[in-house]
Amino acid sequence: MRDPPHSDHHQSTQEEADKDVTASVQGEHPDAPLPTPYRDDPDSLAEYEPRPISDDDDEYDSAESARPRTKWAASARIFWLRNKGMFLVLLAQMFGASMNVMTQILEIHSSMHPFQVLFARMSITAVASYIYMYLFKTPHPLGTRPVLGLLLLRATSGFMGVYGLYYSVQYLPLSEATVITFLAPIITCYACSLLIPGETFSRRQQVAAVISLGGVFLIARPFSSSSNEVKGEGKESPSDTDAYHHILATIVASLGVLGAAGAYTSIRMIGKRAHPLVSVTYFSSVTTVISAAAMALIPGVPFRVPSTGLEWLLLTGLGVCGFLLQFLLTAGLAYVPPKHLARTGQGSRATSMAYTQVVFALFYDKVVWGTTLSVYGWVGSGLILVCAVYVVLAQEGGRSVSSPAESARERHRNAKRDDEEARV
Repeated sequence: MRDPPHSDHHQSTQEEADKDVTASVQGEHPDAPLPTPYRDDPDSLAEYEPRPISDDDDEYDSAESARPRTKWAASARIFWLRNKGMFLVLLAQMFGASMNVMTQILEIHSSMHPFQVLFARMSITAVASYIYMYLFKTPHPLGTRPVLGLLLLRATSGFMGVYGLYYSVQYLPLSEATVITFLAPIITCYACSLLIPGETFSRRQQVAAVISLGGVFLIARPFSSSSNEVKGEGKESPSDTDAYHHILATIVASLGVLGAAGAYTSIRMIGKRAHPLVSVTYFSSVTTVISAAAMALIPGVPFRVPSTGLEWLLLTGLGVCGFLLQFLLTAGLAYVPPKHLARTGQGSRATSMAYTQVVFALFYDKVVWGTTLSVYGWVGSGLILVCAVYVVLAQEGGRSVSSPAESARERHRNAKRDDEEARV
């Protein structure tokens, strides 16, 4: 039988299509989805019919998720995966500064005592932590026996740190009170060098610590004869205080730094032997109990129920921001990027983002209170900030260049601790 007259034309058209598809697969066409030349016959069509994606198609799923739609989207995705921890810490600092300015408003305009504010904030944080651990089945929600003492030490010293901050924000601008807390990582590095094997605190770091204490002295301004060197717009603000309360607030904030350093050191010593949220739960629960006992025993600090809608809103915001601060900070510091995207110094960059809280504090000082720092405040804050960043970066750098023998000893210590936990 003779072929139809259009068969030659159809055959040539089909050959051209096959060539086009083959060329596109070889990289000449960017949108080619087919791995083999396409033919208009039933057997070929069966190869390209839609099929359900099963759980076993890991290779297919990974290829589809990794394939960038555009060059910009691919670059953005890589940037996010590489710096996710840094941005989580940055977001945590925004919630931390927001929480502190809410505390200022409650203590100054609503005349609430720090114990009253701490009771409201920490009770909400504790309830949220217990609910989270219950819903997500957190292992060992009460901790294990080897770390119970460290968890209690972390909670009590953490209370000392947060009380020092909440007291100081009554009489210091938020930015100054925030910068003083940056002394805690410096003291933590020194304490860890004494208590944790393998940790170091070099001579240069010690010099930086001494210089940072000079920054605290400048913020306190004990030699100043004026009661207020922070320039404001005349409304009631933390800067509207006398020299006595200004110095007293600086001293209390510095004592709070010792408590915060004790909390950080305890967390470092606990390591991975307890879930991070267990530490947060102990801290919030112990602070709630201490604040409730203080309100019951101190005559001038009674238990107080918020009387206005604004107070309810601020106290609720305190609890929510406190929980988000702890959660995002923990997640950001614990985040490890994929191996093929990891770079050296990831931990130090994420840790250094904690110092961005002073930027948010300066913003709230200007927007909420209409104040700016004095020359002494700027110089003292700058000294503390630079020294704190240097000490932390130097500490992270020292960890990254540890020798193989030191790494082996560290793995041996971790394995020994895990065996002790398993026996308990």
